[in-house]
Amino acid sequence: MEQKTISGNIRISDEAIAAIVAIAAKNVDGIVDMDLGTVGGIAGVLGIKYLNKGVKIDLKGDTVSVDVNVIIAFGRDIIETSAEAQEKIREAIEQMSGLIVDKINLTVTGVRPASEKKKN
Repeated sequence: MEQKTISGNIRISDEAIAAIVAIAAKNVDGIVDMDLGTVGGIAGVLGIKYLNKGVKIDLKGDTVSVDVNVIIAFGRDIIETSAEAQEKIREAIEQMSGLIVDKINLTVTGVRPASEKKKN
């Protein structure tokens, strides 16, 4: 997304939007972590940290669609937790960037004990 101002241009990168998504999702009670899959596992072995792991952004003009992969805490209602995460992600994107959120496709890729929640 790019916006022109009197002083110049302001651009919000896909990476910045992905970081907003990841932070908003991880702040939902019941979301244990994000999931990038094989690429994330390899990056972890190499010591590379991705704040926005498990997030794909599709930005068209002022509208954004998001694909996000999460790991849910064992014992949580998956549908309820996922719906809450979708709403928190929507609120964060719209509030911080002014973008219109078209859709948030959330995939639960795993279940893990809540005690294994990562702090990254």
